[in-house]
Amino acid sequence: MDALAASFTALMAPRTAPAGAGRRPARHDADRDLGRARPATPAERRRATQELRALAHPLRLKLLEEFAGGPPRTTMQVAASLGEPPTRLYHHVNALERAGILTLARTRQVRGTTEKYFEVAKKSFGAVNDTRLTGAMRGQLRGLAHLMFDEARADLAAAIAVAGTQPKDQAPVALRMLLTLSPGQLDKVRRRLMAALAAIRKDCKPRTAGANQVRWALTAVLAPRTGGKK
Repeated sequence: MDALAASFTALMAPRTAPAGAGRRPARHDADRDLGRARPATPAERRRATQELRALAHPLRLKLLEEFAGGPPRTTMQVAASLGEPPTRLYHHVNALERAGILTLARTRQVRGTTEKYFEVAKKSFGAVNDTRLTGAMRGQLRGLAHLMFDEARADLAAAIAVAGTQPKDQAPVALRMLLTLSPGQLDKVRRRLMAALAAIRKDCKPRTAGANQVRWALTAVLAPRTGGKK
C-alpha cells in the first residue's frame, strides 16, 4: 500500500471529558447507504439539510455524543456530564429534537415537574441516497466537517501535551495514508473501512462503567487527494 489516489486520515486520541463524566460513543452508522440505488427525494434532501444545520454547532455535536450509545437521559443528566449549566443546553436539545436527531423516549413526574428523557432517534444523519447534494447541504457539510476535525485536533493536542506520562499502548495514534486506487479498489477499500469501523463500534459498546475506562475519539476520512491525481 505504497501508492494511493484517495487519502485516508485517521486520528485516534483520548477523549477529554470533565472529571467523573461518563461519556458514551456516538451511534452514527458508518455507511448504511452504500448499497442504495434509489435517488433521494426533495423531502429527503430537505430533511438531511435540516439535520446537518442542527448539528453544525460544537455544543450540539457534544450533546449528540452524550445522548448516543446509552439509555435515555435528561438534559440535567447530560449537563452534569458535560460540566455545563442546564439552562445553556435546553435550547440546543430542543433544536436537536425539532430536527429529528433526538426523540423523547419517556417522561417522569418528579415533585410536580416533568423530567424528559431523550435518546438518539436513529443511527445516521445528513445522509441521502445519491450524491446530488444541494448548495445548502454542501455548506452545512463543510461546517460540520470543520467541527469534527476541530474536535479531533483538540483531542490529539491534549494527548500530546501529556505524552510520555502514559504507557506506550495508551499513546495517541495519528495516521495519514495516500492510496492510488482504481474504482473497483476504491469500492473495496471503502467497504473494508466501513466494516472495520462498524466492528470496532460493536466491540466497544459501553456495558458497565468502570473506574479505569477512558473515552477515546476515532475520526476518519476517505476523500480524493486535492491537487491532481498524483
